[in-house]
Amino acid sequence: MANDDETILRSQRLQPTAPWPLLQQALRMALYDEYAARAYYAGVVQAFGQQAPFANILKSEAQHIATLVRLCQRYGVPRPLDPFPAETTISPSWRVNLERGVSGELANIRLYDYLMAWVFEPDVRQVFLNLQTASRNKHLPAFQRALEKAMALENWHAQQGVAPSQAYVRHGPLSDALERGFALLASQHGAFGLIGTLVRTTHPAMLAGLVAGGTAVHLLRQAKVAPVDTSLSLTQKD
Repeated sequence: MANDDETILRSQRLQPTAPWPLLQQALRMALYDEYAARAYYAGVVQAFGQQAPFANILKSEAQHIATLVRLCQRYGVPRPLDPFPAETTISPSWRVNLERGVSGELANIRLYDYLMAWVFEPDVRQVFLNLQTASRNKHLPAFQRALEKAMALENWHAQQGVAPSQAYVRHGPLSDALERGFALLASQHGAFGLIGTLVRTTHPAMLAGLVAGGTAVHLLRQAKVAPVDTSLSLTQKD
């Protein structure tokens, strides 16, 4: 069963000649767009696990929806049906999902700009502005940072002849942290001498072992150095 105003909701364009007030159209359109975001982020979390930024932004989407639902109740606007859980598809590529997250947040920002040009109720405009600000200042930067890291990681693996799909294979917490760090370092500084050659050609698990082994040797050496007690002099008399 579809919404009576499904065409308007999907077009994201208000229709002054439609049989529904513009405020009703705007509130339903905003809620419909947040439905779509929630379904997509939930799908990514289901496919990839509780990973940032999708997992935490999914929680924000629930809050956005709850806020818009309260506005609908205040103005007697019926909530639209949510078709997105049944029709949303997720890419098998983590990077592609992040790219879609970026484009989705940009589209959400533009939608609220458009809706605020038609809506004049102060409380509705304030909610639209708050939701837009969250998208612009929190969600969008989070997706952009994650996308930058994903691209760096895939590029670093490509230099080693590893397919992008293998860039997210887990090797353990230390290995994964080293891998991400080296990928970002390579993306920011290009080829960085002997160290760059080492990290591009060495398996991350081996690098993790080198780091862990070096740390253990350092701690062992430190433990062998006995502290010198200077509280008593060899020439001190009773």
